[in-house]
This record gives sequence, structure tokens and C-alpha cells, in this order.
Amino acid sequence: MPTPHGLPAYRHRSLSLTALNVPRRFHLPIILLRVLCVLPSSIGILRNLARAWIQPPFDDTGLFDNKSTTLIYSLAIVWCALAGYWSWILTTSMLRRWLYHYELSSAIIRLITLTFINWSCSAFISSHYGADEPIRKWMTICLILLVSNVLKLRFASNAKYHPKSNDTQQEPRITHRSTAVKVLILPFAFVVFITMFASLHQINTIRTHSADLVHYKLETPVATRHTELAESKVRVMVFVISAWTPKSLEKRQIFRETSLQLKPADDDQVSYFYRFILGEPPSEEVRLKMGPKIEAENAANKDMLILPCSDLYNDLSKKVYQTMVWSDQWNFDYLIKTDDDIFVRWDTITKEFITMGRQQRYWRGLSYWNMPPIRNNDNKNAELDYTLPIFPPYTAGALYILSRDVVHLIAGVGGPRMFVRNEDQNLGIWLFPYNIKPILDRRIQQIDVCEEDMIAKHFGDFGEPDAIGGTMHQMLDNLRNGRKMCTGFRSSVCGLCYPCYGKGNHWRDWNFDCDSVKGVTLLKQPQWSVV
Repeated sequence: MPTPHGLPAYRHRSLSLTALNVPRRFHLPIILLRVLCVLPSSIGILRNLARAWIQPPFDDTGLFDNKSTTLIYSLAIVWCALAGYWSWILTTSMLRRWLYHYELSSAIIRLITLTFINWSCSAFISSHYGADEPIRKWMTICLILLVSNVLKLRFASNAKYHPKSNDTQQEPRITHRSTAVKVLILPFAFVVFITMFASLHQINTIRTHSADLVHYKLETPVATRHTELAESKVRVMVFVISAWTPKSLEKRQIFRETSLQLKPADDDQVSYFYRFILGEPPSEEVRLKMGPKIEAENAANKDMLILPCSDLYNDLSKKVYQTMVWSDQWNFDYLIKTDDDIFVRWDTITKEFITMGRQQRYWRGLSYWNMPPIRNNDNKNAELDYTLPIFPPYTAGALYILSRDVVHLIAGVGGPRMFVRNEDQNLGIWLFPYNIKPILDRRIQQIDVCEEDMIAKHFGDFGEPDAIGGTMHQMLDNLRNGRKMCTGFRSSVCGLCYPCYGKGNHWRDWNFDCDSVKGVTLLKQPQWSVV
């Protein structure tokens, strides 16, 4: 049967633009539009080629380790090439059919629509899969293109879309010369074959090195006993975060005179080693002003450690990390991190250490979960660099306890993935990949509250001593004279996760909720944090 162009219908798939009577001035625009179909795969090839050449340490979010290897990115390049090839075949075939059956303007509109759909699907799939899943992303795109090409071949053989010529039309058969085999089956089998053998090689590599990796990361390293940490059943290293300010100098002295007085003498059950942690002076002016005072203080007490890190508040996470790096060289069983404005019940903590002995994968503190970052610039704890809507579980920085192996997970070679402003939230980010969950201890409070069983009472910048009902000296005096710890202190405020009967408030009024296992969270999440 002759076609509208005067040519046999069964030959239209092999016709050029000239043979299809496309005006010459439209040849270049149509070719360019057709080339656009391979743009997503071309971008994918270039991106994976760059990552295969120089493997980035982090994924696109900058938060997590990049788990993909050079081999994985190389395989992704192969899948990108297959996607580009199938996209070209589909676009070229459909374009020729449209040019054959429709007016030129209608064919161009269909070509633009197909290209738009191709780009949209590729962009959606790329955004759906993680930045560290290059193969899965392009395998999904190839699957869509494979189905599209199969449907195209199926409809192309339908008599409704393929007018019969004078010759007898035979049912298409799948042979080694058929289009389905040459264009779809053979390339697909080739890429799957390469992927299979590359995956086997990757698995073999992982098996070879897994024992070394587990030994390196999870086992407690061989370290040296610090001469000031006596041998006992439970050995504890305590680090009190402080600063180069005159106010911090005063706080350190108060901490020595009050909180440290409750620390029992070392015995065969529990022994302690403690240091106040400072970074490097934030400026030359501070060094000249505070340097002689701090030198004299350390000469008198011999309990200060200056680490090679920033002493600024915004770099507190780096100071805590350097503290753990320094501690990782020593033998101990637990690390306690606290601040110089915290009244710590060392007597209570010591009794609990004796009871529980040595533990592994141990992390205890006032735990928070499903907490969104603060995006308000006016808040000193605002976190604008953390891009995810929710922080992993973390513990309040007032005081937390880590077992030796957990410290090594953080301080081992390679270091943490990232640093955010708040060290308590940073601790949750560092430990999240190891699936270590904090144990809730509500007796640690950061707000202006006083509960009788607390082991960490915050004496922060709440104003004058009268605002909180007393000083650390007065709290120590209560304990020494047999009075309840909170006698004379404001106890009308209900601590987080405590029962609030008879109190002047409830923490739910502050939009907090508490799970007896997970810890503190928000009663109502802000709208911008909902995923």
C-alpha cells in the first residue's frame, strides 16, 4: 500500500529526514532536539566519571561517609551509557514514526514532549535515590527505558499502527537478527554480566577486609595507663569543659571547691582522673591578659589541659572531639564529659559504677530524639549548616557518660564526619552510624530546676544566685549537713521527664514530651521540620 509520501510503509523506520520530506531548514533543529534525549545520561556519565577518578569522602549532603567505591561509580557509568543508548533508540524511532504519520509541527511537539518526560523522570529518580546510590538510580532509569522500548516494538508490530503492504505481513519472530535482540536483549545482558562479576569482586573484597575493619573500629585499642589513674575495677576519666574567660576561671575554682569535694578517694572499686579542658587562646589579647593567670592556676592545681583547637563557643564540638582524641591514648573504662558550671553528684555516680561494673556500647545522659535544628539566627544555638530536618538521638551536654569502646568509635583514625555548632547534637551525629542509642537519665538537667535525686545540677547564666535560689557552695553545704540537696533552692519548676504534681509548671507547657525510654522530644513539631 503506498503511503502519503509515496513510499512503502514497511520501510519508514529506516528513512532519513530528507526521505521523509522534512524541509532542509528544519534538519538541524530536529537533530538538536533529538540529541537532547541523551543529556541526562551524559550528565550522569560525567558526574560518575569525576567521582570514580577522585572519590569524595562524603556524599552530596556533606553529612555522611561516601560508601560507594571507584568500582561502583565505574559500573554506574556503564548503566548511564546503556540509558543514553536506549533513550536515543526510543527517541529516534518515535521521531521517524511521528514524521511519517503526522505533520511536521505535530511531530516536533511530540518530540519536545518526549524529551521533557525523559528529563522529568530522570530528575525525579535521581532525587528519590540517595546521593550514594549511583547504580540503583540508573538501573531504575534503564528499566523504564527498557519497558518503553518493548512497548514501542509491540505497538509497532500492531496492524493498527503498521499498515500492511501488498506483500503478506508475517508475524515478527525473535531471532538473533531481530531489533529486540540487537537493541535490547544483547546490550542489557552485557551490562548485567559486567555488573554481576563486578559485584562478586566487591563482595570478595569486603569479605577479605571485614575482619580487619571490625578489629580496627570496634575493639578497644591497646593503650597506656595514665599514671594519675589508679588501677581499680572501674577506671573513669572526667573532662570538664571550660574556657579562657575570667568568668570561667572563677567557675573552675568554684567547681574545685564544691562539686569535686563529693568525688570519693580512689580505691580498688573506682578510680578517677579529671582535667579541665581549654582550647587555644582565641586572640593575642586574651593570651596576654589571661595567660599568666591560667599558668598560675595550673601550677597550683595541676588539673588543666590545653588542647590544639579553638576555644570559641561556636567551635565547642571540635574541642570535645579533641578531648576524646587525647583520651583515646589511655586505658580507662568510662569517660564523663561535663561543664564547669555543673554541680555533679560524684558520690551517687560512684555507687552506680560499682554496681554496674564495666560495660560496652554504653552511652547515658538526658537523651533527646526527633529534635529539629534551630534555624533562628538570633539564637546562639542556631544550626544553619545542618541540612537534615531532624537530629539523630543525642544527649544533653551538661553531663554524659561513654564507655571506652564508644570513645574509640569517635576518636579513631578518620575522625567524625562533620561538626555542627552544638557538641551534644554532634555526639548524636557521630554515633548514629553505629546504631548506639543513649540511655535516658532524667537526673541530668540543663534548665533551672532542682530535683532531689539529680546527679547534675546546672548553675548556668540564669542571672543572680537568688534567681536559682542559691550557689554551688550552698548545695554542698546542704549535703554535708544532712539536709536535702534542694533545700533553699527553687524547686517549683518541674524538670524534664519528672512528674509535675504540685509544681508550678509542666514541661508539656513548653512543647516538650517525654518517652520513658527514648527521652525528650517536642510535643508538636514545627511545620518547617516536617518531612
